[in-house]
Amino acid sequence: MLCAIPLEIAVRELNGMLYQALHLAANDLPTLLGERMVNEYVLSNKKPVTYFDSDQSTSINETILNNGGVVFNVNPEGMHIAQEQQTLDNFSRIAPCVSLICTWGEHQVKDLHSVFPQEMHDRILATGYPPFDLIQEKFRPFHEDADIIEKHGRDYILINTSFAYANNMMGFDRYMKMLSKMDEWQIYADPEYLAIQKTIYDHQMLMLEAIVDLAQRLGEWFPKRHIVIRPHPGEDANFYADRMTDHHNVYVESMGTAREWISSAGFVIHHDCTTGMEALLMGCPVIQYRPYYDKQAMAPIMPSLGVKTTTPEEVAKVIHSGSMPDEIRQKQLNLLKPYLTNFSGSAAKTIAKLAAQYAQDKPTWLPKPLGLWGNIKCWRKYISKLIRAHQPGRNGRKVRYALNKFPRMSLNEVVSKLEKLREIEPDLPEVDVQELCLNTFLITPREN
Repeated sequence: MLCAIPLEIAVRELNGMLYQALHLAANDLPTLLGERMVNEYVLSNKKPVTYFDSDQSTSINETILNNGGVVFNVNPEGMHIAQEQQTLDNFSRIAPCVSLICTWGEHQVKDLHSVFPQEMHDRILATGYPPFDLIQEKFRPFHEDADIIEKHGRDYILINTSFAYANNMMGFDRYMKMLSKMDEWQIYADPEYLAIQKTIYDHQMLMLEAIVDLAQRLGEWFPKRHIVIRPHPGEDANFYADRMTDHHNVYVESMGTAREWISSAGFVIHHDCTTGMEALLMGCPVIQYRPYYDKQAMAPIMPSLGVKTTTPEEVAKVIHSGSMPDEIRQKQLNLLKPYLTNFSGSAAKTIAKLAAQYAQDKPTWLPKPLGLWGNIKCWRKYISKLIRAHQPGRNGRKVRYALNKFPRMSLNEVVSKLEKLREIEPDLPEVDVQELCLNTFLITPREN
């Protein structure tokens, strides 16, 4: 059966899902992977697929099931499913239209058991999350980027920001309004839930200024080292760039994946970001900077990761020490284990085997390239976005937000990434890759 994997944010999900596609190919399963056209292919062909749902869209999931397919929910933000009860309840909406929920860990399974009917509990499995398979030490060569190292060296201080509310490219109010109009995120129209998000926004506004001040001070205190600010994909990078014009060694970098930057950093500083967990798992020294604290406005686990600091002076002291104490690292890794099954096995391998079981005796179909006119239509939309991205005001910011989440992705880039993954794990199968249309690829096992 064809596997269909739509991606929301390429820099966050692409590499891990390409690794997933290789494991699916090892089980003789082809994969359709990419941006919005994945859903277009799946819904228009009305043929069975194994669909990797990440948005809790009941309408799409119901269509997949009605067409004889299966739905695996593999959520890219599954660390804290129950951060708010409304978020957990929103997950429960998909109970009637999902075949399997693949959680990051056992802790999330328990969270979901609290809102899912008893008869569905066996459909909720702790598989781990495929992108976190690539955090193992052996994958470091895959992540390292020669251009980053040439420009910044290997001892730069990386500040990963996560202010998708306070520094949203679209603006907070417009971002909330956009989310509330999506079928799968109606909770953003709930006044009570919106009040919680406003609390998060207010806290982020405080932290946003604190991070700017920290970067400026570190630039002054460590003049021979580069200070790199890497904003969340949904943030307005120009906000930081405009504030750093007088600081020659402070850089704002939006390109590339978080792990490309983490892999060659001397230190990683975060406030409340998944990249803090990624850096910890990759063996990079991590600093958790928290001059302000509001339990309601922060995730339950991420603020616990890294050496705790509350002032720029404390941050500088840790950096001068040159490392993160091993006892702190080990304690925090143990804290993460209930949340990440990746510690005990490969998520991609586990999910691929489950997909193969569901696909037994079911037919496989392969989508065809769109053809000339179909591709022209896709490119017209993309070029229109590129033009509209230069508009001033809200409209331009909204388009830039979309482009930042999923920039142009070439066939050569996809093939290169797959080849690098196979170099690290030669037992993974050879595959053929076909570009069906803009940002949409078909990955099939290569016939001997």
